Amino acid sequence: MHPLFKNRVALVLIVLYLGLVAFWSWIRIQGLTEGPINNAYGVLYPLISLIGGLYGIFVVSRIWGGLQSVMGRGVLFLSFGLLAEVFGQWAWSYYTMIQGVEVPYPSIADVGYFAIIPLYSYAMYNFAKASGIRFGLRTFFAKLQALLIPVIMVAAAYFFFLRDIQVDWSDPIRTFLDFGYPGLEPIAVSIGILTYSLSRNILGGIMRSKILYIIFALVFQFITDYTFLYQVGVGTYYNAGLVDLMYTTSFMIMAIGILLFSLPQEGRPTDTKLP
Repeated sequence: MHPLFKNRVALVLIVLYLGLVAFWSWIRIQGLTEGPINNAYGVLYPLISLIGGLYGIFVVSRIWGGLQSVMGRGVLFLSFGLLAEVFGQWAWSYYTMIQGVEVPYPSIADVGYFAIIPLYSYAMYNFAKASGIRFGLRTFFAKLQALLIPVIMVAAAYFFFLRDIQVDWSDPIRTFLDFGYPGLEPIAVSIGILTYSLSRNILGGIMRSKILYIIFALVFQFITDYTFLYQVGVGTYYNAGLVDLMYTTSFMIMAIGILLFSLPQEGRPTDTKLP
């Protein structure tokens, strides 16, 4: 049995996720596209992020030394990212359930949604430091990778999402978010890919599999966010639709990724307390 299934918080998250998938399936079978039941799903699924984020802050990050350790800071800021997702989604639900209005854009919900970009990026930066990326960047090929990976990611974001966005200087916040979401979100992914590529198996190699999993979590988040943007753009988004199931899954993947850092393993380092 994988050690993950011996973790009580992981079991709670798995049961919660399966329950939410069952609830979502029932909503689909009923053909509901609006109303209190759909809105209720939007309130419930961020519980996955809330549990994963709090566990990461108060338990997992402390295993690795908290703010005094690059590994601890990495886990801590991934956890903050999950809590930012909770804030964003519950702010969204406030508009739909309490005020009963269409969610404005920009809104207070965007504070939470946009915050994941610097939070996840800083988390991956710390994992990069812990995995020895400074040593890996000494070769020309490594420096070329460090340049090309983010350029390719941003170029892809421009090709698929940014080239049709119109600049509206009369609404600078909206314009910033229109460009910022697709233009800046690839940063965390590119840092993760670079970290995995250039890792020299420092920390006994325990970092590589975890970094690969976190990259997968970030890529899934990336795909989910742009599926949401696409559906909003064409007018097909609704609460408890396909995108909300994708967000439920995205939160679950990241929460499990944080939990993986708490599992017993050989060589858990005590030398990761780097500045």
